[in-house]
Amino acid sequence: MKPIIGVIGRPDVLASGTLSLCLWENIRLAIVKKGGIPLVISPNQSINYNLYEPEDAPKLTDKEKEELYYLTDMCNGLIIPGGDKWYEYDEIIYKYALEKDIPILGICAGMQLISKMDTYQDQPIRDTTVRNNTLISHKASGQKYVHYVDIMNNTNLKNIVGKNRINVNSSHNYHIDKVNKLIISAYSEDGLIEAVEYPKKKFVLGVQWHPESMLDYDIYANKIIDAFMNHCKESQRQMKRSLVKNKN
Repeated sequence: MKPIIGVIGRPDVLASGTLSLCLWENIRLAIVKKGGIPLVISPNQSINYNLYEPEDAPKLTDKEKEELYYLTDMCNGLIIPGGDKWYEYDEIIYKYALEKDIPILGICAGMQLISKMDTYQDQPIRDTTVRNNTLISHKASGQKYVHYVDIMNNTNLKNIVGKNRINVNSSHNYHIDKVNKLIISAYSEDGLIEAVEYPKKKFVLGVQWHPESMLDYDIYANKIIDAFMNHCKESQRQMKRSLVKNKN
């Protein structure tokens, strides 16, 4: 059986006005191409998220949290995708996966969520990022490369890509400006934090760019997704060993 990769679903509105819950196709394809099975972890509150800003949405009940834990326990890895905003359920899923040491890859807003939970847990969800204000436009969707990032020594990201500098795509108007327990593993050429990782965990990496959109043309994007998937496969093997041990 292939490893199951949970992806947190994103509320969205189609051009037709139809409300939807999104699994971005580039993420789905990346998981499938790299030998995994994507599983959307859906929010389970009976509300229309598009009518609420994250800080105004009703809080999850204990039962709703338990349901999200149950879904997360099915997964051998977790991807926190990009998007315009995130909700309490995103944070609950991430915190639980972190406690369980499930491999985690945060992409764009997913990286910002990881950083927010590290540094600003007591502040409103939307008040944790800073608007970009440099000479480089980081909001350049669809371009193969937008800027380069410098990768820090003695980081997991450096071990993965094996380079001091790589070129990346970019599609964000906001960035994080500080961390607490996290390690900063990359900066953009204009000094913004572009990658973070959690020490003493199997694999918790957040990147501000979109490696899942670069797999057809970039070796380093492939290395990042491969490293994440390898940890997910190992997590699956450990889960199987634990089940066998418990049966005996």
